[in-house]
Amino acid sequence: MANVSDVLDRATRHLPRAVDADWLLRLPLALVLLQYGFDKFPLSADVAAGWGLPLSLWAVAGVAEIAMAALLIASGLLRNRRGDILTRVAGAGTALIILGVLIVAYWAPPLDMLLFNQFHILLLSAGLFLAFAGQRDPA
Repeated sequence: MANVSDVLDRATRHLPRAVDADWLLRLPLALVLLQYGFDKFPLSADVAAGWGLPLSLWAVAGVAEIAMAALLIASGLLRNRRGDILTRVAGAGTALIILGVLIVAYWAPPLDMLLFNQFHILLLSAGLFLAFAGQRDPA
């Protein structure tokens, strides 16, 4: 058995490591948030009312989406403790934004949410992952 273990150990040492794999979540998440945020501008009271929201909350949502997208990118460039904390803040902020979208626009029984709203559930999960995991290797 030690022989098989040695072979597996040697093989895993030669596999590539995904040190910056968090960018596979950061970039798409930031792009979606930027799209959602910029789609709210120029502000329109009619569009906000169509979603059942006051214009002020609609504006705050747009600014928050753009800010979280920028923070996701900026925190990824900082490979230190500050970047780790900002990654967690950006992940938590993103999760809160997406949770708000789910509650306001797509509320349904939990099973229906899982079956028919996978995109927002995936965005929520990515935000929560970054909030809980932070950066993998802060200096």
